[in-house]
Amino acid sequence: MTKLLKHLSVNVMFLLLMLIYAPGWIAAGPLLHTTEGYASGQLSRISRDNNVTRAYVGEVSLGHESMTFVSLGNQPPNLVSNPWQFCFEKDRYEELENLIGNDVVLEFKTPKNNSLLSCSSVSELVAVYPVIQNQPLEQKHVVGSIYTMDREISHGVEFGRITNLIKNKGANRSYFMTIQVGTGGSKFRHFFIDDHDLYDFAITALKNATIVKVHYSDRLAFFTNFYGLGSRSVVSEIEAVD
Repeated sequence: MTKLLKHLSVNVMFLLLMLIYAPGWIAAGPLLHTTEGYASGQLSRISRDNNVTRAYVGEVSLGHESMTFVSLGNQPPNLVSNPWQFCFEKDRYEELENLIGNDVVLEFKTPKNNSLLSCSSVSELVAVYPVIQNQPLEQKHVVGSIYTMDREISHGVEFGRITNLIKNKGANRSYFMTIQVGTGGSKFRHFFIDDHDLYDFAITALKNATIVKVHYSDRLAFFTNFYGLGSRSVVSEIEAVD
């Protein structure tokens, strides 16, 4: 019995060390298996994926007048890129073709359906609709909570347009947000959100392409967190800009 307990203790310690020190792409993968989210930008392309027989691929240029992707801040790898790609099936082709060139909101999920497993993108389209522009928001400023105990090393405010929101639906539930810095261009910044009310308000702002001020706190972990990151920017407030 004593030998068995020692053996189990060694295995548990080994697993803990793997979680702490494993590279980000290893640690993040299983923990982000099931997600849902939103992306906003100009629908720029749809095409047949040559790797499969049924799947089609679309691309969105994130935000407003973006060309490339200058990425700032930390988040799990491969969540956001520009252009942002998604998979869909043939029966949605005409719907998407009618929206080419327009600013749209895409709702998506992972994992994909079995019929799309060979598609080059990881995200499956759930819904698509035009951005709601020039519609006043009922609520313009939401102050949320930050639940992490990690040490604050700085804080600040960033100005821009929310382009991506992702909810991790796994056991380690968390929210991720990306904004296009300023009113246009190719600079994007990534944030974490702890507060569900803040995430809901961010969805509304994304759907309206609202310019916002994002108040955040930079936190430094004693060890790398569940996603292999040593530091992260956590949102404390989101404020719509008139």
